[in-house]
Amino acid sequence: MPHREVTVPAIVLLVALAILPRADSPEPPPPLRCARAVVVDGVLRCDDEAPRTIADVCGPLHPAAASAIEGGDAIDRFALCTRRDGVARMAPEDLAGLAQKVDINHADAAELEGLPGIGPSLAARVIAARPFATVDDLGEVRGIGPATIDRLRPHIVAR
Repeated sequence: MPHREVTVPAIVLLVALAILPRADSPEPPPPLRCARAVVVDGVLRCDDEAPRTIADVCGPLHPAAASAIEGGDAIDRFALCTRRDGVARMAPEDLAGLAQKVDINHADAAELEGLPGIGPSLAARVIAARPFATVDDLGEVRGIGPATIDRLRPHIVAR
């Protein structure tokens, strides 16, 4: 039998077919869990593989070498290392799928709207009320009470 080379897209397709729910399956597969996920040049890095500082990506001579890279960041190595803005956030659905916490002090409106029960007007009020010392300080935002904070708590952090 001849040897067949399997390409990366073919492997991705095979993995996707293995984990996708069947038509008769009532529940979707659980999200991929990384305690800390970072995308570097389009490649997902989880936990110990995820860079923690800019030095881990660009080396110790970069002017911002000690700056932290947070879980949920998406890195363009070339842009970052050539001193352009190379750090962005993953898409809200990717953050949710990877169970990455949203920083309520730095998230943009789209990232906040990706949280359960947060729409455009509530996201705008959260942004206007920043900074928050703790997650519980969200209770000062009109429309967010203890039940909402409890629902959001597993998905957010105040850095």
